[in-house]
Amino acid sequence: MGWKAYVRGELDSDKGRMKLRLLDWGNAMERCSRKQEEMKRIQKLREEQKKLLEGNDIPDVAQMLADIDREYTGDMKKLQQEVLEIYEKKKKMDRLLERLTEEEQAYIRMRYEKGWGFDFIGMKLHMSRATLFRMQDRILEKLLQMKKDETT
Repeated sequence: MGWKAYVRGELDSDKGRMKLRLLDWGNAMERCSRKQEEMKRIQKLREEQKKLLEGNDIPDVAQMLADIDREYTGDMKKLQQEVLEIYEKKKKMDRLLERLTEEEQAYIRMRYEKGWGFDFIGMKLHMSRATLFRMQDRILEKLLQMKKDETT
C-alpha cells in the first residue's frame, strides 16, 4: 500500500496503535485471501505427495503418508485459526466504525481500506489536507473513547 513506517514514538501512543489497528482492518480481507490461497496450495501439495508415495514400493509408505497427513493437517488448522482471528478483529473494528458518521466512515474506507493518500481523499471529499488531518485526529479520538467505553 505504500505506507510509510511509523516513527517509534508514534507507535507508543494510543492514536498510533489505533492507526495500526485501522491498517490491519483495512487489509484484513486481502490477508484472508492470501491465507486461503496458501491453504489451497497446501492441499494440492498434499494430494501430489500422496499420489507419488502411493505408487511406489517404498517400505513404510503408510507411516510416511500418516506423517504427511499430520503435518499438513496441522498447517491447515493453523491457517484456519489465523483467518478466524483476522475476521474476529475485523468484526470488532467494523462495530466501532458503524458508530461514526457517514463522512467519517467514508474517510476511513478511503484512507485505510483503499490506501488512498490525503490529496486524493481531499479531492474526493472536497476538503483541504488540513481539514482531513483534523478529521482524522477527531476520528481517532472518537474511536479511542468508544473503545474505552466498551471496556468500562
